[in-house]
Amino acid sequence: MTVEDRRAALLARLAALPPERREALRALALGGAASGATASGTAASGATASGATASGATASGTAASGREEPEGEGAGGAARTPADGGAGSAREAETGRPRPLSFGQERFWFLNRFDPSDTVYNTPWCVRLRGPVDVGALAGALARVAERHHVLRTRFRLAGDRPVQIVMPAGPVPLELTEVAGDPAPAVVEFVNRPFDLAADPPLRAALLRLDDGTRLLCLVLHHIAVDGWSLDVLMRELAECYAARREGREPVLAELPMQYADFAAEDRRRDRTAQLEYWTRTLTGVPVLDLPADLPRPARWTGRGGQEPLRVPAGTVARLEEAARRGRCTLFMALVAAYQAALGLLAGQDDLCVGVPVAGRGRTELAPLIGYFSTTLVLRADLTGDPTFRELLRRTRVTVLRGLQHADTPFEQILGALRLPRDLSRPPLLQAMFNLHNLPKDDLLRTSMGDLEVEVYPVPAAGRTKAEISVDAWREGGGLGGVLDYGGDLFTAETARRFARVFTGLLERAGDDPGLRLSELAGG
Repeated sequence: MTVEDRRAALLARLAALPPERREALRALALGGAASGATASGTAASGATASGATASGATASGTAASGREEPEGEGAGGAARTPADGGAGSAREAETGRPRPLSFGQERFWFLNRFDPSDTVYNTPWCVRLRGPVDVGALAGALARVAERHHVLRTRFRLAGDRPVQIVMPAGPVPLELTEVAGDPAPAVVEFVNRPFDLAADPPLRAALLRLDDGTRLLCLVLHHIAVDGWSLDVLMRELAECYAARREGREPVLAELPMQYADFAAEDRRRDRTAQLEYWTRTLTGVPVLDLPADLPRPARWTGRGGQEPLRVPAGTVARLEEAARRGRCTLFMALVAAYQAALGLLAGQDDLCVGVPVAGRGRTELAPLIGYFSTTLVLRADLTGDPTFRELLRRTRVTVLRGLQHADTPFEQILGALRLPRDLSRPPLLQAMFNLHNLPKDDLLRTSMGDLEVEVYPVPAAGRTKAEISVDAWREGGGLGGVLDYGGDLFTAETARRFARVFTGLLERAGDDPGLRLSELAGG
């Protein structure tokens, strides 16, 4: 069946659904901008592909099973016993049984079915390995982690008129082995941007690239339907422990899992969120779209094509902004959101707009050790009316954030369905702008060793895709902030994106110097 045939069949199924179900799924299809950003954005900051070819890199590489050990044979072949999966091992009998998707997973599934070639939700993490790599131990470690976390060996299929997730039996995770000559960036980009067939393939793939200097690049790519930014830290922690255990001929020390992601998804769908949805519909009804001045005619359909520009905020500016926030009983995050919304309002000439903020969605301790998609999006509606001072805007933002956090366990997909927004394929619905201050656990994500190997994060080259018309990802960098501004390439040129970035960083500087300035004065010259 061709892509067009699959799309036509899916649209026919949609037409047969009840109207309320059909409108909710349409909202999900258009909700791509609101996905929780992953921690991979941190490593990718400012990284670009050099354009040099990687002659010698193959498309498929070689599949490595847990028995192959071309380098370092020793303890890598230690006997394997069932994984310390706890709830996972106890429920292994559930393998093959259809289970419901979470609301977030349902949106990713729909988008994948609607456009199977779209790779915007491919989530990569790559590290350089220095030292003799035991390929068999690495493949075995990947299999052990997938055995523990069922979502990594799950398929997503249609049963009647609803998608379901089906856990496959535990088995090897293919590890592609590839030789790369010259710059590895083109080979990495090709591997990262292969589409996933979620019905037939697992949502995890791995490759090990041997480089000219003798080091290796371990590239992991996961579909967002199975992971969020928090999950990557869990994945790297357990992968490192399982690899070290195989090298040392012992069992990995891993705590028993309290549940599996499919258990969470089923529980999540049973929850009654009537009160929370009433809050969000009351808060968000009537909000206008963000209409930034564009350089190019808006296409009839949002494509996700994008670009990226770097951001830097000096330590002195951050310190002054934090002091202004502290005096208003606010956090740095609240101050950054207030400034971002003010900058967007000034650029668009609007005093009413929304910004999306990803939240971890792991408010319960038993969710912390799991791999899966728990992240959701907090919708923050800005009130810029009356040309307030930045100090007053901080106060308004504080109230908005705290009230939003009280209702943050409402899946963004349910909010979209409840709002019944007018259909507009030319832009992401509700949220055209996103902001993320990265503060997820990352000690294992940025680890410097894995067993007897040295590990260094390899920044994944930018893929030229974006989930929003404009978004900012920021993170602590020394005493200041580093970051990137992603923008819709169908609407804005790179020069305009750089101007947007200057407006934002300039406003941060002026607001930190004098929070008593009004928004009209914060615009600068």
